[in-house]
Amino acid sequence: MRRRAFISLAVVTLLAGCTSLLGDDGVDTTIADDELVEFQVDDGAELTITVEVEELAEPEGEDGEDIDVERNELTFQLNHVDNGVVDAWTIEDSDTFEVTIDEGGPHNAMIIGGSAHVTIE
Repeated sequence: MRRRAFISLAVVTLLAGCTSLLGDDGVDTTIADDELVEFQVDDGAELTITVEVEELAEPEGEDGEDIDVERNELTFQLNHVDNGVVDAWTIEDSDTFEVTIDEGGPHNAMIIGGSAHVTIE
């Protein structure tokens, strides 16, 4: 009996520490150009967002050819799915910032100009 209780307690304790991994409570992934990562946010939620640049895309001219300009930053954009852009940040290497969400619901994150590892808690 004690053995079962101990195993059950150990499993519950382990899963309690991982609840954000099991639900839509956050994001921890790499995002590239033309990708959207969607997640749910409650009204008034305070998010901590960390963006670490992995690769910068080479700029292209209007005809699709590479142009002779080096990109040294990319853009991270946070959007409310129904109401548009919440905010956008330009990031050279890595950055962490705090955001308070006024209106809850479905949101998405996107990267413009390369790829980056994004964590939203």
